[in-house]
Amino acid sequence: MSMLDELVARLRHNVAVGLPDQAEQPMKIPASSYGDPDRFDAEMREIFARVPLLVALACEVPNPGDYIAYDIAGRPLVVIRGDDGVVRTFLDICRHRGAKVTDATCGTARRLMCPYHSWSYDTTGKLVGVPGQDSFGEIGAIGLVELPSEVRAGAVFATLDADGEIDLDGWLDGLDESLDALRLDEFHAYRTPTYIDSPNWKLAADGYLDGYHIGYLHRNSIGARAITNRNTYDFFGPHVRIGFAAKGIDEHDPVESPKPYGEIMSLVHYVFPNVSISGGHHDTLMLSRLLPGPTVGESRTLQFQFYRQPIEGDLVEQAEAKRRTYEAVVRDEDCATIFDIGNALDAVGDGHFVFGRNEPANQHLHTTIEQFTNGEHHRWSDQSLVTAQSGASAARSEA
Repeated sequence: MSMLDELVARLRHNVAVGLPDQAEQPMKIPASSYGDPDRFDAEMREIFARVPLLVALACEVPNPGDYIAYDIAGRPLVVIRGDDGVVRTFLDICRHRGAKVTDATCGTARRLMCPYHSWSYDTTGKLVGVPGQDSFGEIGAIGLVELPSEVRAGAVFATLDADGEIDLDGWLDGLDESLDALRLDEFHAYRTPTYIDSPNWKLAADGYLDGYHIGYLHRNSIGARAITNRNTYDFFGPHVRIGFAAKGIDEHDPVESPKPYGEIMSLVHYVFPNVSISGGHHDTLMLSRLLPGPTVGESRTLQFQFYRQPIEGDLVEQAEAKRRTYEAVVRDEDCATIFDIGNALDAVGDGHFVFGRNEPANQHLHTTIEQFTNGEHHRWSDQSLVTAQSGASAARSEA
């Protein structure tokens, strides 16, 4: 049985028993943890500045000179494919006086040029142009600061520490096998970015990990075809894969009346700490990056849409329509709600928020964050942080 067939079988079973996969018990976390500046600083220092981050999909930069640039945790990044075909990640900072060397989120350039004094760098980060160099003086062999990076399963991972190292086998803990099944290299990016303002990054992350709200908050939009609260949850170290059941899955017979996977289920791969890959097992995919802002109460979501076929002709209009649809859903439903939560944090004060047994992915996120900010960076590799019971076993335990 293939991985997807196994997930369909598990989802069908959860629908039949009326329960999702579940954690062992509910979990409380202090509401103040979302707005604590010291905790935020620890998250940026112990998580974002240390762990391998999924900074791009390789298909976002398919040709030499293609790049994607954005800021994360106080670092401006540019991911670019070199003329040698290698994808590299650099700090988007000119080595002269620190201005950015890109002028767009997505672009193509054979030279990355600083607007301040027109210093220029080639696609491998080498400094290749300094106007008036004779009058400037000795420069030395400097180029853009390259960050350690590696491509795995069609995804580009990098660490924000230029002197750091990447151990993707240990970090992904098997997630790369699930990502491989998405065939990410076959996608084409619709290179029109969507930026959506949001409050604290963890409030936004909670939404991407929550299978419980789909049929309620999104009942008139993307949740109209979903069977709410029957999810599967699989953990790979700090990462999570969530299965969502669509209406009609209980009528699916893989032998007698097989249906395309996209009609009966959907997947979300949440790559810790900040990337959601929605879909991918059929013809489309949406990638969302949660970008912490300069303060604890600010973040931005950066989204892109992907398709199996080149985005040209009528598909351009379809891609733009889908981009606008999801922009509206995330902005007007998800972010509007979490802004209200963020505004209420002071009123909650010393109170707690509660994550139920049916929210194991959220429990996993906050347990992982707590351990990382306490310096326990490898504890997750030894044991599962949250044990999610299948709907069937949960039903037996409650009988």
